[in-house]
Amino acid sequence: MEVDFGVLIGQIINFAILFFVLSYFVHKPFLNLLKKRREVIEEGVRKAEEADKKLLDIEKMKDAAAKQSDSERKDILVRSESEAKNRAEVIIKSAETDRLAILEKAQKDSEALKEKSKEKTKEEIVNNAFDLAEKILKEKIDVEKNKKITAEFLSKVKI
Repeated sequence: MEVDFGVLIGQIINFAILFFVLSYFVHKPFLNLLKKRREVIEEGVRKAEEADKKLLDIEKMKDAAAKQSDSERKDILVRSESEAKNRAEVIIKSAETDRLAILEKAQKDSEALKEKSKEKTKEEIVNNAFDLAEKILKEKIDVEKNKKITAEFLSKVKI
């Protein structure tokens, strides 16, 4: 076995040409393709991380809004209850004032009616006394008739 240097040099030149051709047309585009793919993957990971951060921020904002909403709801409930109590107190005071006014009016009306009744009774007594005196003076009255007229008068007066 002899080594043919012409063939060996031809093989080395063919290998070098093949190496440079493959390196230029296959290896560099393949590396560029891998580099672009790596960049796309890194960009996707970066965007996913940003989306996660935004999602966390949105969750925090949602929680803050919920807390604020709860706080506002509680404030509104407290104010509503306070207003309801105040209105109830005003209504109760108004009802008490009305009740006292009605009672006072009823007492005044009762006293006026009582006075009117007394006046009417006095008037009737005076009229009956005049009637009795008139009867006594018109007739000659004996003691028994006088007692009878007096008893009639007292039954009319109902004292």
